[in-house]
This record gives sequence, C-alpha cells and structure tokens, in this order.
Amino acid sequence: MAKTAAERARDYRDRKRQEQEAEDAAARDARDAAAPTTMRDAVEAAITAARWLTGADAASIAQARTLAHRIDVLEHQDDTNRALSAHRALSQVLNDLGATATKRMQYELRSRRAAPEEGDEDERESGEGAKEPGNVTQLRRPTPRARA
Repeated sequence: MAKTAAERARDYRDRKRQEQEAEDAAARDARDAAAPTTMRDAVEAAITAARWLTGADAASIAQARTLAHRIDVLEHQDDTNRALSAHRALSQVLNDLGATATKRMQYELRSRRAAPEEGDEDERESGEGAKEPGNVTQLRRPTPRARA
C-alpha cells in the first residue's frame, strides 16, 4: 500500500530529527573529549593514596569517578551552577571514603588517642595519668565577659 503525503512527511521529519540528534551527540562527545581531566586526575590520585579502601567501597569509588568526570565536563561547558552542585556531591562522597584532609585528620587523631603510647600501657589502663598525644593542641576557653 502506498504511503500518503502526510505519512511521507512524518517519516522525513523523523529521519531528519534522528540525523540531527546523531550530529548533536557526535558534537557533544567531541566537546566532552576535549574537556580537561583535572578533577578526574585528582580523584584518581586520592583513591590510589587511600590504602584503606576495600572492595566494599567499589560503589562509592565509581560514584566519585563519575562525579569527577561530570565536573570536568560541566566546567568545560561553563555550567557553573551544576558544576558547583557536583563539587558538593563529590566532596561528600570523598568525605565518606575518608579521602579528604579533614576526615583523615579526624581518623588519625582518634587512632592516636586510642593507641597506648610506648611504656604507658599500665597507666592508660588504670585511667590515671592519661595524656593527650603531642599533636593535639589544648585550646583554652576564653574567660567569660562580665555582664553590664
């Protein structure tokens, strides 16, 4: 059965739309390939340095890599708002993995407080004379102001 003029026109528009979508996808892929890999490289370095990560962290690692790729592409496209949103998400994922400076410092301080110092095992067990590690700074509270 022969197609009507309306069906031929519809088919023509569908073909043109598919061709345009294919051209747009090719241009987008070429543009994305030209994006710098600054964030991806930094995330890879952080993941490589994080020796405590295990196979159970694979999903979070994949999420961090995906977010880093997205950040590089969005910054290359000058889409600042979406890039900042991706930065926040990436910071949270890296924080959860313990791959940020703040979390590493917290973990290190906790482990140093929990670990007995050499020669002080018996004092720490009794609870008397327990000292803070040398790298923890004791901050004094300010004196209260007098009320007028």
